[in-house]
Amino acid sequence: MFGTEPAGFSLAGGFVTVVAATVAASLLLAPAEAAGRVLIMVIAVCAHAACGVRAGVALATAVMAWFFGTGFLVNGAGELSFGRPDLLRLGLFVAVALGVNACAAAYRAVAARRRLRVPLAGEDPSRLVLVRN
Repeated sequence: MFGTEPAGFSLAGGFVTVVAATVAASLLLAPAEAAGRVLIMVIAVCAHAACGVRAGVALATAVMAWFFGTGFLVNGAGELSFGRPDLLRLGLFVAVALGVNACAAAYRAVAARRRLRVPLAGEDPSRLVLVRN
């Protein structure tokens, strides 16, 4: 879906996704519910990584999600921290983004190799075969 467009468009889409998830998490959950807020961010990163973006864009989106999640959802007023929980959260975002992106790319590669041949007019439809490219 996104494979032929410039990476900047996908990166902008990742930024919009992260900002929207930050707003949704902050409106839906109280500041004391940091785990739920982070879960909303993880779901947003998964959704964007599964859309067919490049691995570098998925990685950049994960890092942006960590910035916004740490700065606005876990800490207050945009304050970044680099403690053990913060770095574990960064690892979670990166692993989820790259893992989902790799799985989606593998699925698209397999789906691209499998095409059902449609019979032409006058051909026997019982002779449909699976065409592999």
